[in-house]
Amino acid sequence: MDENQKKRIKSEWILGGLGWFMLIVILFLLVFTVLNLNRIISWPVFDTYLPLSLSIFFGLFIWGIRFYLNSRKYPSYLRYSAFAFVFALIQLIFLLAGVY
Repeated sequence: MDENQKKRIKSEWILGGLGWFMLIVILFLLVFTVLNLNRIISWPVFDTYLPLSLSIFFGLFIWGIRFYLNSRKYPSYLRYSAFAFVFALIQLIFLLAGVY
């Protein structure tokens, strides 16, 4: 196993871990936002959808990178990567426009 292959495997592990971590973060932020909007909890940071929107953007971006790097092994992942990047771009447009 050469050095480039080791780096690629390590980056796949890191991106995989980051992707699943972001999924868990998104789920927690979604639950806290719903609880705050229904006044079950009262945390001012969850009065808007900004934390949830930011986490969705970063999560989609990480998953898009991960799918793009894995598309060398699995060509259909290139399509998933494109979808993830398009949805991340749409989320970024909403964030920059102040829709949250």
